[in-house]
Amino acid sequence: MRTSTVAASTAVAAAFALCAGAAPASAGGSPWVPYEQPDILVPAARSTCAFDVQETVVEDDEYYRNTELYPDGTVKTQRWRGPLVMRYTNVSTGASVVRDLSATATVHYRPDGSMASMVSEHGAFGATMPAGSSPASGIYVLDGRGTTLSLGADGTRSFTLGRHGSAENICEAID
Repeated sequence: MRTSTVAASTAVAAAFALCAGAAPASAGGSPWVPYEQPDILVPAARSTCAFDVQETVVEDDEYYRNTELYPDGTVKTQRWRGPLVMRYTNVSTGASVVRDLSATATVHYRPDGSMASMVSEHGAFGATMPAGSSPASGIYVLDGRGTTLSLGADGTRSFTLGRHGSAENICEAID
């Protein structure tokens, strides 16, 4: 899952195309809104993989709902849920892996509408970590309750693994 990308991703991712389609609604009681994760081509320069990566949706049935608003009506938090399965392909060699990014996550936004963080309540999500990010650059599948992805205003990102969390660098898996 991802946001303005859980749920962005890339998947928010990413992690992050995930929240791109999020629209304001009333907090607390807003309905679940379907979200369709688009396929994404991640250039080598953005992920710092040595190659371009094609992220292709294999299965997607995600939903989000607004759970808290700022006084001006801007979304403050959203909850994301649902199955998402992605194929990551090394465009240069054709090597690929499929990963299950099905999860439930909470996404937090800044007052300007930009994504501040995403926290897994259950399951995995994808995250593209551009140069300057911490702990490392790459395209990651992050898993585990409490695993948190934070997005800096400067475009860098960092993640902290939850108690039983894991991080897989997809660049290494398809190199």
